[in-house]
Amino acid sequence: MGEAVQTMPRRLLGGELKRLRLAAGKSLDESGALIGKDRSRLIKVEDGRSTLKANDLEQLLTFYGATARDRKKVLAMGVEARQRQPKRAYVDLLPGAHSRIADLEADATTISYYDRGVVPGLLQIPEYTEGLVAACDGVWWPTPSYEERARRVAFRLERQKLLPDKEFEFIFTDDALTTPVAGREVMRRQVEHLLGLVRRPNISLRLVESNDPWNPCPQGALVLLEFEGARRVGLLPVAYGPSMYLDDPTDTDSIDRGFQRLRKIALSEEESRSRLEAALEAT
Repeated sequence: MGEAVQTMPRRLLGGELKRLRLAAGKSLDESGALIGKDRSRLIKVEDGRSTLKANDLEQLLTFYGATARDRKKVLAMGVEARQRQPKRAYVDLLPGAHSRIADLEADATTISYYDRGVVPGLLQIPEYTEGLVAACDGVWWPTPSYEERARRVAFRLERQKLLPDKEFEFIFTDDALTTPVAGREVMRRQVEHLLGLVRRPNISLRLVESNDPWNPCPQGALVLLEFEGARRVGLLPVAYGPSMYLDDPTDTDSIDRGFQRLRKIALSEEESRSRLEAALEAT
């Protein structure tokens, strides 16, 4: 398989292969030698700029000790990655979609988040996250499960290790401060946590009035990820089902315009900090 244009299926496949390789403790040189490819070719595969034939993928998965579940998933991703005319929007329907969002976040240089009525995941304290996940228990997965809840909470907290290394912009509506997720004491600690984060130079945090009529995203969340040397990616998260990835400039430009509007209507960083302080006093 020759050089390929970078597409969302290829980028997500590359992220899966990289995670499996690192978990197995294998190097790029070892992996490339196994399938007769040089190091630079494997780098391009993991970056989503090239792809591999099915038999090459199968050999790598065996080499990495992939589980049957991961094997089935990655081979299916390989089929999508080899398509010559990918769809403009990519919907990730395969298991483990949330982990591939984390792969993209880890590779991004700048990330903008908007959410409505909830503190964004990367800013949540464990008890707040647990409260949100508990409300979903037995709804978005078949039966109530403490193990599933614990896994999701741990995964979200693991993602917060990104915070010191990138430029972040967080915009969310002010009703997130008055919705008593997990109770009053948890909300107090959550607001204290936010006040600590706004002091970091790489984090911008601004609030939007929940009833602002000029909000271009009154009912949903937006994410825009910027990369060095690659197309930016927009993500439209949803409460249930797979999220939609967009990397066509027509779509990411629209998401960018959404953030431009949100910045215009949002409170300043100083006003947002004052609103947080007032919320803390009220708890």
